[in-house]
Amino acid sequence: MKLLSVLLLLLFSIPALAKKPVRVVDIGVMGLASHDLFQWNAQTRENEENGRFDLSTIFDYANGTKIYQGGNPKNSSNAAVYSITQNLVSFYAGKKATLLMSRQMTEEQAHIIARQQTVAFFMGMVIESYERFTNARFPNYALAQSVTDDEQGVMRALHDILPGKIYVNRNFSQQQLEVTDFKLAMNQLSPTEMMQYVKFFDGAYDEEYLHVVIPGFPDSRVINLKEIDQNFIAEQTNYNLDNMLRELHFYGKFPFFGNIVEFTSFGYHLESLFAKGICNKYVDGSPNPWNSVSIECY
Repeated sequence: MKLLSVLLLLLFSIPALAKKPVRVVDIGVMGLASHDLFQWNAQTRENEENGRFDLSTIFDYANGTKIYQGGNPKNSSNAAVYSITQNLVSFYAGKKATLLMSRQMTEEQAHIIARQQTVAFFMGMVIESYERFTNARFPNYALAQSVTDDEQGVMRALHDILPGKIYVNRNFSQQQLEVTDFKLAMNQLSPTEMMQYVKFFDGAYDEEYLHVVIPGFPDSRVINLKEIDQNFIAEQTNYNLDNMLRELHFYGKFPFFGNIVEFTSFGYHLESLFAKGICNKYVDGSPNPWNSVSIECY
């Protein structure tokens, strides 16, 4: 009887312990989060972003002159990231317009409040997507240090989960959209399309990412995302991408139990990265006026 009780308890506990499926929306949110924390300069070998969640990748790019275009062109690199970016831009525009209609504040005052509200809205998305991505709780502490190349390397290894194709509904029919096709990158995905599941971690880049066409003049060029990530990780960290992918493959084999942070040898960097991202002050000690997270960071 006792054995039966234990078996029943396990049976009913399994759904709660199962890893949450990752959705297209999570690809977009985590991609934009990465852009907000990192902007790698291959010439100087330095990160040009500030390592904090403040949506500077949208609001500060080109001195704030490209907000309504989504800021950094990287934010239009694929349909998932583009869709999240445009949702945030629309959210900001609506909040700012409402504030201006009150006729009680200046353009700059309305911008400041609308940006703060947009960052707070984005942070809610980040927490939800982080927990689905990692199967771990979002960090409840904040760190004041600079983000590191190890942390960027881990984010690059997670490209394993990027879908090469997703399904979209166009012209009254379901079609496959190749995510890496630059001609389709600025496609606004519907809520239904954003909620579709993507394949789980399997230790391999989808074929589409091994020959990504980058438009240019006079000629386009073809890049291999895996090779780029492999070189960065080899040169800037003590990790090896092939080993990291093997760990992710093993992790993805288990539908129950475990999370990336604790299951892999490198996952703890992911937790540290997001703990730094929510810090309410920059590395130089100055306050991050856009972050409403009340956790003290040290």
